[in-house]
Amino acid sequence: MFKSREGGDHMCGRCIKSPPGFGIARSFGIYDGLFKEVIHAFKYRRKIQLGKPLGILLFCTFIKHWDPKDADIILPVPLHLKKLRQRTFNQTFLLIKDWHKIAEKLNTDISGIEIKRGILKKIRHTDPLAGMNTKERMTNVKNSFLVRSPLKIKDKRIILVDDVLTTGATAGECIKVLMDSGAGSVDILTLGRTMKKKI
Repeated sequence: MFKSREGGDHMCGRCIKSPPGFGIARSFGIYDGLFKEVIHAFKYRRKIQLGKPLGILLFCTFIKHWDPKDADIILPVPLHLKKLRQRTFNQTFLLIKDWHKIAEKLNTDISGIEIKRGILKKIRHTDPLAGMNTKERMTNVKNSFLVRSPLKIKDKRIILVDDVLTTGATAGECIKVLMDSGAGSVDILTLGRTMKKKI
């Protein structure tokens, strides 16, 4: 996140020092205040009816920052089977599952894009990330994902979708296994993005 709208596209200091494995990362808004409460209600209090309006916001964010012709596959960050059984739904998949219907209503052609789940799999149950610093998060998610069908993503331009981007540890681990499995490129799209608080 940048506080100023001046200039063109930006690259943060962290990305300049250590270039990430993704192309761009974009979010609908700042993960704070009422927006944070809405995401929490959707994710933790099973208000799954919020999936549709939040999915529309996310779709509009996608259209704003990407040309649909420049993407091949939309992939949700998966949940481990244990977490999926506890929650009963993958909130990230609910955000993107109706995109083809939304696109049709908005007269937007995304027919060349596949929305896939099951290609990326979480194979190791990890501890909740809340309260962990960046290093702890990276250690926690290390080697917890795999690509089940490498041939399906070979040379493909992938948009990896999650609900919130905090330190990027989860997204980074997903991107690593996607790129190691032959993906052409990976970008990140999330509903919310945390901002560092001023001290």
